[in-house]
Amino acid sequence: MDISSSESTYSDSAPAAVHDSYDIAEQMLGLLIKDLCDGVDHPEIWQAFPQFLAQITALPDAMQANLALLQSPQPIIRVAFAALLAMRQAIEGDPAGALNLLTNISSANSESPLVQGLVFHLQSLLAPENPKFDLSDKFCMRPFHEIDVLESGTHLCCASWLGLSVGNMSAADNWQEVWNSENAERIRASIHDGSYRHCNKTACPAIQTNQLPTRAAVADKSPQWRAVVEEKLTRLAIGPEKVNLAYDRTCNLSCPSCRVEKFAADSVLRERFDRLQERSILPMLKDAKTVFITGSGDPFASKNFRRLMERLTADEYPDLRFIMMTNGMLLTRREWERFPALHNRVQSLQISIDASTKPTHELLRRGARWEVMLDNLDFAAELLRDGQVEQFHLCYTVQTENYREMPDAVDLANRLDVTGIYFGRVTNWGTFSPEEYQAKAVFQNSHPQHADFLDSMRDPRLREKRVNIGNLIDFIPSHSELETADGRG
Repeated sequence: MDISSSESTYSDSAPAAVHDSYDIAEQMLGLLIKDLCDGVDHPEIWQAFPQFLAQITALPDAMQANLALLQSPQPIIRVAFAALLAMRQAIEGDPAGALNLLTNISSANSESPLVQGLVFHLQSLLAPENPKFDLSDKFCMRPFHEIDVLESGTHLCCASWLGLSVGNMSAADNWQEVWNSENAERIRASIHDGSYRHCNKTACPAIQTNQLPTRAAVADKSPQWRAVVEEKLTRLAIGPEKVNLAYDRTCNLSCPSCRVEKFAADSVLRERFDRLQERSILPMLKDAKTVFITGSGDPFASKNFRRLMERLTADEYPDLRFIMMTNGMLLTRREWERFPALHNRVQSLQISIDASTKPTHELLRRGARWEVMLDNLDFAAELLRDGQVEQFHLCYTVQTENYREMPDAVDLANRLDVTGIYFGRVTNWGTFSPEEYQAKAVFQNSHPQHADFLDSMRDPRLREKRVNIGNLIDFIPSHSELETADGRG
């Protein structure tokens, strides 16, 4: 079958008549693969596929005859065809087997909206009563009020949850052309139509924890939001309220989950970042409510971010509040006093820890010292008590090396009396090979330590009020499951 010659059109409704023609089946298979090769999720295909199998009776034969596509030199064709094979297996009554079929593909494509969207659909077949799988009346506000500025791309959400870039702000004439680019409008349209086709549905904490508001609830927030929802606006007259600055990867550590070696921007990069800040960032922040510094490195290690924090004074930006993300190693009392613009203006201080013991912390936060970390955590807790920061959160990236320490990390959070502690799956930012990521991803069913991981997730400390379990929510056993396992059910 010549995929490249197939037309790239797709009807949302399956054929009305039964077709036995093998040629028609071949054409339909080509169309389906062609559409899936755009790499985004296609819930309309997953929903209509049972009808295609029922109406085009030769389609299974065409799929069987084209198994060679699994060895196609084009990775996206291999993935697209494997997705259809998995859907066929699910329709034949084995959605769990279909998920197992996708295990290796899912690991190798952990950030693919197409693959993770199919995994999400197959999971919905196994738990049809779970409301998180119905996105038809849900509305994600983030692409309508948030922008994440990376070094070479710009996103309307965390890049691991929404990978489609809306443009390169460093190369743009102004921030507005990126904020309302064609890709930005495509993303917003996918929220309006309920497909969320550009989103990584298995990674997004809001989807996984069923925390997306309804359309009606968003419309009730304000006249502006009502217009966005009811008029299905994709081009916005006002700029972002929340700006996440993640373009400088400079960091004092080299954590394996993030990078292979320590990185510091050179003079050429710093000059480029300075131009970006002057041309786009500072003007964009005039009307913003919060600025997030930073998800790419450490704000106190970056010369550019240090200069920026000094510029964002309360006099010039009176309505602006900070969200600070740091590894904590440089957050000393002395450093804090260097940045009076931060004082009493930090909405949320977030410190990543990834461990609750010295050996694991120094393994996963390469270059860190546990004793310094503990001292600085105590100082951060003091900032919270004194009201200099409104919230103080710990962030914990779950992986094979540290899942057993999750409950003890909650004990640490309780001792510090933090606002909350967030646990989330490790993401492959290109740091790992597919095989290395599989070895890290203990939350996957195929991992040799997965049963031990599930046992760790039974610890009652992980269900405490200050714990946000994020995209690991499905691994927390329900109350009835705990009672049954303990012999009380």
